[in-house]
Amino acid sequence: MICHVGAAGVWDQISKTGFQTAEQLILEADLSDEERQGLLSTPRPESVRLRVRGEDVTLRDQAPFFARKDLKSALESGTDVGDWVRLLNQRVYFFTDQAPMQKFLDKYVQLDGAQDVVWLSPLRLVQTEGLRIELASQSAGAIARRSGSDKTAETFVPLFRFPDRKPAEMTALGGFDDLTPVFRAERCFPDGRRELLT
Repeated sequence: MICHVGAAGVWDQISKTGFQTAEQLILEADLSDEERQGLLSTPRPESVRLRVRGEDVTLRDQAPFFARKDLKSALESGTDVGDWVRLLNQRVYFFTDQAPMQKFLDKYVQLDGAQDVVWLSPLRLVQTEGLRIELASQSAGAIARRSGSDKTAETFVPLFRFPDRKPAEMTALGGFDDLTPVFRAERCFPDGRRELLT
């Protein structure tokens, strides 16, 4: 199972421009240079709405960052918070397991309303985007409350180097615009209804 979850309308945007990273959207958005640099290197405590090519786009919050008072202590030596946020913003994220995806979906359906879920074929994704794919054994955006660093340069591992076990998360470095791997998109509503989009 590989899927991407975004606010209602994200499938319309993906179908036009492909899977874009937060960095790509921030660079294209109608923002001042100061606002742009801030979003590229500072964790988002709440969701941010951008205007990109005349359309509204929502960047998810990075609230898990704020679970620890000293975020820098969660990062390996030599990596600062801005570096880590930039690494995160350069990737598109996909769920590889139903349970965490459903928990995330349930949370945001209740918080923000309808959400779009885009399903992809793992085999086709590897065939079309193999070199862009990275796997992670833990959620890259989650920060453990315990002390000690748990975010390192090795959080993101190329497909061919990942250990022989199920990853917690899949990312695509730099995004991609080939939608061949997509086989279904649906909109999920707070009342439990689902609408097939493609």
